[in-house]
Amino acid sequence: MEKKKSLIQYLMNEVIGTDNRFLFFSWSAAVGIILILGFVLSSQSMTMLGVAESREFQVSFDGPVEIKHVHVMPGQNVKRGDLLLELNQTDLELQLRTLKARFDKLSAEIKLREEISTVTKDSVHLPEGADPLKTELNDTRKEMELVERKLRNLYVFAEVDGTVGAVNVKDGERAPSFAALVTLLPLQPSFVNGYVNENLQSTIQIGQKVEVASATGKSVQGTVVSIGTRIVQIPQRLLRIQNLQAWGREVVVKIPPTNDFLLGEKVSFHKPWGIKVFSTAEANAESLLPASARVVTANLRYPTSITDQFHPEISGMVFLPELRQFALISDDYPDNKPLLLLMNDKGEVQENMLEIEGLPEMEDIESVSLNDQSLYLLSSLSATKKGHLKPGRQIFAKVDRDGIRFQLDEKLDMRLALLNAMRTSPDATLRDIAAHALGNEVDDLEIEGHAIQGDILYLALKRPHLVRNQAIILKVNSIAKLFAQKSLDPKDLSVFVRADLKVPDSDAEIKVTDMILDQDNFYLASSCKGDKCSAIWRIGLKDKRVELIQEFKVKHLESLGFHPQTHDLFGVFDSKSKGQYIVLSAGTL
Repeated sequence: MEKKKSLIQYLMNEVIGTDNRFLFFSWSAAVGIILILGFVLSSQSMTMLGVAESREFQVSFDGPVEIKHVHVMPGQNVKRGDLLLELNQTDLELQLRTLKARFDKLSAEIKLREEISTVTKDSVHLPEGADPLKTELNDTRKEMELVERKLRNLYVFAEVDGTVGAVNVKDGERAPSFAALVTLLPLQPSFVNGYVNENLQSTIQIGQKVEVASATGKSVQGTVVSIGTRIVQIPQRLLRIQNLQAWGREVVVKIPPTNDFLLGEKVSFHKPWGIKVFSTAEANAESLLPASARVVTANLRYPTSITDQFHPEISGMVFLPELRQFALISDDYPDNKPLLLLMNDKGEVQENMLEIEGLPEMEDIESVSLNDQSLYLLSSLSATKKGHLKPGRQIFAKVDRDGIRFQLDEKLDMRLALLNAMRTSPDATLRDIAAHALGNEVDDLEIEGHAIQGDILYLALKRPHLVRNQAIILKVNSIAKLFAQKSLDPKDLSVFVRADLKVPDSDAEIKVTDMILDQDNFYLASSCKGDKCSAIWRIGLKDKRVELIQEFKVKHLESLGFHPQTHDLFGVFDSKSKGQYIVLSAGTL
């Protein structure tokens, strides 16, 4: 330590000198200031300018297509997942039938050849790929799979929120390969097209994070995805000194889909440096995803075109895969004419409601389900509060669907069919249910949910209450037989399960409000009478074990529906003033 002190004293006294100390410190400070200014100025020179833009989306196909129906018009705002076009499937179905006929013929020929070889004991084992029949059979199978995939893609949906630019086709027209059928302009920019001066081109790299900001103070974090390979003239709008021309390379920066920039807005971007105190949005969609386990509650948003007609009281929901939206039903409609409302996964109800042709009247619809190409609707089967058994409240309807067109296939009086079967059933529980179906507000038959698996129908009872807080699920063995005979054989009706429901810290009476079936589990919705509570329950299809999945401190959970793509469970709460929806992620379940 003393050696260091002596060295410093030697430098100060002998090298610098006592008379030059002030001059030394002044020069040292000047050099430091110059270095700091150089760093700051060089950092500022790394700020590049660009324009926030978005690429136009074009809907086209690699083969000729026939347009069945156009669902949008130029200038119309659409949301991600909204239906744009519906294609005709006639040619594809004919092609698929031809391929299936060829496949069956080849399969029969191979089978016949194998049987002949077995009889004559003259079998020859050819190496893989050397058998022409099997090769043709495999090729035919691949062609069938390709056509089947095309058949599943007959509905064209908007990939982003945006505005429809051009619609170049009409209903019934045939469009050639690669023709732009519809163009879609996103509402928000998705990238920045900027320029880096040729003198700075080596200081930025693909994959690098940059801070993107506008003159109004809006900022996000983006990622450099492209750097040009040639020197071009920088547009005058992006020059720092308007009359001084400059050249550089184009740089494309991807920015998050959710940003506050305007299309065409001038922005700047630069490499971030220093400690990050506040994190900004990443230009990676996966980083915007929520955690795996979550429960989200938000208000339903109805357009005024619907609320001006009536306030929906949502009682059931089911996901329509072709439309990528939920079909909602209400237990009350103007003039009792049933309509399907469409809701996306953000709780936004679409303006257009879908009619069911051939079903002009159906009352108190409490549940809806989907099985193959058929939609099933079930009324409550109960009497009115005044004790009237109206025919419109006793309907079980099967509806055929073709895209967004729904047509009644058949219907029956389900209350009559059930009660006739119950009264003559050997099962004492079923006879007891029939005995309590008196058509009054205390004792009656009321069904709030149903589910279908294959040809089997399950029914969830809300009333009668044979045992307090016990749910009863009935099983009907054959839907096809039920509709064919318009009656129910007592042998085809049974009690599937009697499940005790208990909400912790509440002794309120629990009523079942909906039921759905997802693979090996039933999911029941319930609401409390006289207390603010609702719940979701899971009952095993095989072991019949009852689990409480989620409890809510609010009543009137009226409907459930699974989103097959995300495996999230959606629910809707109903009230006279507003509706809410909830999302339970697969991680929560």
